[in-house]
Amino acid sequence: MIFSIYIINKAGGLVYNKDYSEGLSKLTSNEYLVLAGTFHGVHAITSKISPVPGSSGIEMLETDTFRIHCFQTLTGTKFLLVADPQQPSIDHTMKKIYEVYSDYCVKNPFQNPEMPIRSEQFDVHLLKLVKAVGGLVVLTSINNPYITTSTINANSANTNTSSTVSSSSGGTAASLQSQTGAAPSPTLSNVASSGLGL
Repeated sequence: MIFSIYIINKAGGLVYNKDYSEGLSKLTSNEYLVLAGTFHGVHAITSKISPVPGSSGIEMLETDTFRIHCFQTLTGTKFLLVADPQQPSIDHTMKKIYEVYSDYCVKNPFQNPEMPIRSEQFDVHLLKLVKAVGGLVVLTSINNPYITTSTINANSANTNTSSTVSSSSGGTAASLQSQTGAAPSPTLSNVASSGLGL
């Protein structure tokens, strides 16, 4: 199941974000911007510190309850897909998202690639794609034990959550440890407590 899609421009600015699962904790506008900027910075740093020359940076950040997949275009635009760890054929899905972006944003003469995407056709076709890959699900605490109504307290130390960052070179991986005060939840709030420093 696909939880969210984000598009980050080459300067690290968030130009598009869409959540596809109800029941997940929502971030504020500022938190979305911080998430995009932080991921952009971490992506740039990992491409520099990779022991393999020519590494493109983070391709996947994995936790127990969700994965963040990154696809970077030749122009530097990054597509982030937050999905269930068992979601099949992510590479194919990422390429299809890029095709929809190319058709309805890049080919649109009124769309500046550095500005927020405000295209109804893009939204409609992206929603069709998410439905086609089985990604649109209304989450509740009944069908997903990780959905809770409580908030995460990042300052308490009751539960360990481990994350793995993979580089496109295939040779580097780093583990990030975090302490959260609630059960793991497949929300982007976990990113803040999983070591990205949000």
